[in-house]
Amino acid sequence: MTIPQANYVVDNQGQKIFVQLSLQDWENFVNEFRRLESLLYLKSKLKNAFREVRQIQKGEKQGTTLNDFLNEL
Repeated sequence: MTIPQANYVVDNQGQKIFVQLSLQDWENFVNEFRRLESLLYLKSKLKNAFREVRQIQKGEKQGTTLNDFLNEL
């Protein structure tokens, strides 16, 4: 994703207080944000799954067999 062209609105002291983007740039930003948010969620779930696998391998947690899992569905 490229950095969009932005226009800044400044106050009387010249401090930036708002950013203006084209609608297309805004939609691209929102789509990219949502994509990254989904990836972070997936990463979190995978980290938890691998942590659980390590706990099962160490005997710290009881695992579930595939058969039991399928029977729960």
